[in-house]
Amino acid sequence: MGDAAVERHMVACVNESLSLYLMSNARFMCERLVAEFPSEANTFLLATCCYRSDQAHRAYHLLMGSQDVQSRWLLAQCCMSMNKYTEAEQALNPNNDGTDVPHGAAGFYLLGKICRLTNRHKVAQSYHKAALTLDPLLWSAYEELCMLGGEDDAAQLLSNEHALARNNVGMVPEHGTPLAQQNTNVGPPPSAAIHQQGGRGTEVTPLALTSTSVANQFPVGRQLHQNDYPMQTPSPGAFVTPSPSGYSHAAPPALPYRAAPPPRGVVASQVATRSTHPVPSPQTGVSNSQRWKFMDDTGKLRKVSGRLFSEPSATIRRGSRVAPAPLDSAQKVQAALQARQQRETQMALERRALTGATASTSGASQQSPDMGAAQGQKTPAGHAAVLQLLQTIGEAYSLLSKYHCQEATVAFHKLSPAQFNTGWVLCQLGRAYYEMVDYPAAANVFEFARQADRHRLEGLEVYSTVLWHMKREVEVSYLAQEAIAQDRRSPHAWAIMGNCFSLQKEHENALKFFQRALQLDPSFTYAYTLAGHEYFANEDFDKGLQCYRHAMRLDPRHYNAWYGVGQIYFRQEKYEMAEYHFRRSLLINQRSSVLRCYVGVALHKIGRAPDALEQLQSAIDADPKNPLAKFEKAAVLMSQEQYQPALLELEALKEIAPNEASVWFQMGKIYKKLEQHNDALRHFNTALDLKPSSSDSNLIKSAIEKIRISDESDDEEI
Repeated sequence: MGDAAVERHMVACVNESLSLYLMSNARFMCERLVAEFPSEANTFLLATCCYRSDQAHRAYHLLMGSQDVQSRWLLAQCCMSMNKYTEAEQALNPNNDGTDVPHGAAGFYLLGKICRLTNRHKVAQSYHKAALTLDPLLWSAYEELCMLGGEDDAAQLLSNEHALARNNVGMVPEHGTPLAQQNTNVGPPPSAAIHQQGGRGTEVTPLALTSTSVANQFPVGRQLHQNDYPMQTPSPGAFVTPSPSGYSHAAPPALPYRAAPPPRGVVASQVATRSTHPVPSPQTGVSNSQRWKFMDDTGKLRKVSGRLFSEPSATIRRGSRVAPAPLDSAQKVQAALQARQQRETQMALERRALTGATASTSGASQQSPDMGAAQGQKTPAGHAAVLQLLQTIGEAYSLLSKYHCQEATVAFHKLSPAQFNTGWVLCQLGRAYYEMVDYPAAANVFEFARQADRHRLEGLEVYSTVLWHMKREVEVSYLAQEAIAQDRRSPHAWAIMGNCFSLQKEHENALKFFQRALQLDPSFTYAYTLAGHEYFANEDFDKGLQCYRHAMRLDPRHYNAWYGVGQIYFRQEKYEMAEYHFRRSLLINQRSSVLRCYVGVALHKIGRAPDALEQLQSAIDADPKNPLAKFEKAAVLMSQEQYQPALLELEALKEIAPNEASVWFQMGKIYKKLEQHNDALRHFNTALDLKPSSSDSNLIKSAIEKIRISDESDDEEI
């Protein structure tokens, strides 16, 4: 046997091991291959084995210096895993002009992600626009572009007139010859332009930048308790992360229908829908009542549509012809060899489609007959259908990223039941209700998301924050333990655990878990914000500022981080700086009543009482049920000696938060200034009966002792 035949056989063995996920065997065989036949192609194959075995560092050193397109692409992936963003960009764009980017849309998307992580957001937007121009179905680029504030551009690139014009890339029509395949080395489109990026020298971006309005991603943080939840002591120094609450509370969502469990051994082919009627399958149109998956004796799932079980996968699938007449021994052997050869040829084609193998191998194990359907084929009709689905999801996601949460919930309900009842959609819907401060509805939706996708952890850190606000210690503890048990290497699981300990006031332990989450994912923006909250609670302001600034560097539109910095400056009595950061946060999330309230509080401390009253009234108009806005407006009115208007605001607030001691205490102070001592004493005693904290109790007792003493300089608040 010649050397070429040996090399081909070893390559086939490696590809077979990769297709069977036998990574250790694939690495071993590939090491033998490279030792015997050193070449760039074989080295790339070994690097692939290492990368898939979670050995990115080894793959990185194997690929250093390679100029092959596939090698540069894998090298960039290894650099991303190792946080070597500069080297990843050099591997993807060696000429720095966008003319030699591997894999077209995917390459531009990865370049955009690199630019975002290196704080070059304008260039990142242009790369993501180029990616969506080449492939409108690249959803990750759409998400990134929305995160960077380009919702309008993303929606336009996903629209029919732009996306359908490019639907012939890499597709096969239903009739006729295949269409032209996509060029994997796609240069920038004709509208490419050169842009300057401060501090980075000349950058060549693949699309001309257009001015976009400031829009919002959906960052999450500690927010103000409203309605049924105890109102935090409304002093500006008390740390409560704001939430957009500029809408009335929406009705709870239409939740998925929970059907009765199928018979033993039967698994429904799709998630239960919100109606009792069978929903047609997206692929075949067969209803759930007719199409099921049955588990055979070998433990494999089989699709059945009103028919009996097919034969076990280890046997040959028979056609509809009559069985042949008995054969003699030689004919039987010949027939068996021919059947075996046919099976091996078919499986080799399947492996080649799945792993890119260049040769087949004998003795391959049997695969399920349904595996061929997973190979897929791009067609114009399929492109149009998928594009329509992504347009519906993209509309809802764009609204959510702008914090138009009420409209986003309506848009998500436009999806079909099969798509609506998925973990990703339900988590986004839960996030929308969370941003509207409708915690019961958010918790309900997140629980259904867990039922739809029990092992999904991404997004559940928001669910843990919802439980944190609702003070559900048992539920958040159970969620944290279950998340850690499922995947100890998930940053989302450790963020959930951090929220659990934060609810128990164990801030040091919570910080350890948030830091663990950041070790696993250094680009986890929300974990930086949560860590900043804990440092703020410990009054470690320097480290808190550092965490918030890390979050702002990763995502400059993360309004929680801007708000957190403002809170720290407010605590340090740097009111001008606090007002600046509160305004920056409000610029990102313009529908937030709480952010407007804190801008007003900062203006009051600066001495601009009229402007403060204007902002506080705007906060009340945006959300009449916002207790903090009413409380702070009453405080400003008291400072201006407008006692009767202040008393009216507190009376209205008392209806919203009747068990809040600070409201009764503040009303008692007004009655004292009006020299209505009996009413003042009654309100002080009511505040004391509500069992405030020990420090607040001492303050109330001191006010009771001085009920007959005029003290105009006493402006203490709970």
